[in-house]
Amino acid sequence: MKTLNIGKLNKRITVMCLQDAEDEMGQSKKKLQVKAVVWGTLYPVRGAEFYELQKIQSRVTHKCYLRYREDIDTNSILVYAGKQYSVTSVLDVGLEHKMLEIMCCEYTNKDVM
Repeated sequence: MKTLNIGKLNKRITVMCLQDAEDEMGQSKKKLQVKAVVWGTLYPVRGAEFYELQKIQSRVTHKCYLRYREDIDTNSILVYAGKQYSVTSVLDVGLEHKMLEIMCCEYTNKDVM
């Protein structure tokens, strides 16, 4: 079981979620809303590339550690250094409500020349 080392929580991470909002025409659309700005750590675990319809779709999986929060789930989006990461799983480390281990993916699309 991992222990919480708060000295390693050295990155400012924004936790966001998609919420319904109205645009200027009165139509409903999804908009990113900030839930919280927290200290955490984020590092890459592995990367994979998929070829689909003459496009390379890169997927990099990252692991993130944050202090425990109840409002982070698989619908959350993490933002760090201008990059967005979709949350794939959230684990309460040791079921102690002290630290979360979050697996997340960053997606980028590149056209093949």
